[in-house]
Amino acid sequence: MEETLKCKSCNNRVSISDLKADKSGSGWVCLDCYKSQHPEIYKPQKPLKLKPEQPIQQRLQKVKYYCTECGYKFYKEMIKDKKYTGKCPYCSTYSVRQEKDADTILREAIGESSLRFNRRTDIIDDDI
Repeated sequence: MEETLKCKSCNNRVSISDLKADKSGSGWVCLDCYKSQHPEIYKPQKPLKLKPEQPIQQRLQKVKYYCTECGYKFYKEMIKDKKYTGKCPYCSTYSVRQEKDADTILREAIGESSLRFNRRTDIIDDDI
């Protein structure tokens, strides 16, 4: 036998599974009365248009990191161009840096250098 209670608003007998707390929180109302008290919850919603996304495997990149405190090296799959802000899995410090090869370090240093070769002003004369 299913238990029923009276709706505080319309006084109809309703099963307990169809009751909600009323707006004041002092009694129980049926779903129909609840919908009239909270129309913003039950208003018809437009279906969301989802953009087709790339598969996660294409967006994730395996990056090598090292801890400057303990020297532990590990790989982490990260979204491209996102910085790792977590702790070292070995010593739990926030001293983790991305490990880069020599070519990458040189490319970054040359790209960030304010001293660039200018053909007009930086002519080297070998005859002197």
